[in-house]
Amino acid sequence: MAPPTIPHTVFLDCDDTLYQNQWATAEKITKSIAACTAKLGVSPEKAYELYKTHGTCLKGLLKEGLLEKEKGVDEFLHQAHQIDYSDIAPDPELAAILKRITKPRIWVFTASTREHALRCMERLGLADLPIQGIIDTRTCDLETKHSPHSFEAAMRAAGVDDAAGCLLCDDSVKNIEAAKRMGWRTVLVGNVDRESRKQVVTPAAADVHIASLHSLPAEMPELFD
Repeated sequence: MAPPTIPHTVFLDCDDTLYQNQWATAEKITKSIAACTAKLGVSPEKAYELYKTHGTCLKGLLKEGLLEKEKGVDEFLHQAHQIDYSDIAPDPELAAILKRITKPRIWVFTASTREHALRCMERLGLADLPIQGIIDTRTCDLETKHSPHSFEAAMRAAGVDDAAGCLLCDDSVKNIEAAKRMGWRTVLVGNVDRESRKQVVTPAAADVHIASLHSLPAEMPELFD
């Protein structure tokens, strides 16, 4: 049997993939976004409608003229991520594991902001992880992460055009399914669904399903020295 093909680029999601805290940090951001929209006079019901119609609430605010693009976006993103990060604990074991990935290039691919991802990585003890960069919501033109546009933007940012050589590690089934439709290889991280809080049934789109990134060396040894 031929050895597994080594991906040239690994894209690591941030929230509840790099770290796992039962979405405590993600839910703080959700509440912070609600507070930001309330300041704009947008009700929770309207914010949800914007999300459903436009893919993200922020995109909807812009499309419907509820937020000024020139300076409103950066201020909104800044305020939405002014949260307490104490729920994220250092993880020296994970740091040691990820530093052994030297063959493929590593990018962090987050639906949040670059600044948020950096704060998370610092809390985890990953500030010195040799990554190529961070692909965030700005890189993806504020599109939802599971849209084709976001994956195309990620590949452009990474300077790659071979989808088959890309690997996504993510806790979202929607993102895993989107990556698979784009021709990427996929690793679903986590055993519990955020919305239902029920056990995740491994989707067909997941090439590998692991409880946490700590299991990545056992399941994909080709990535490591």
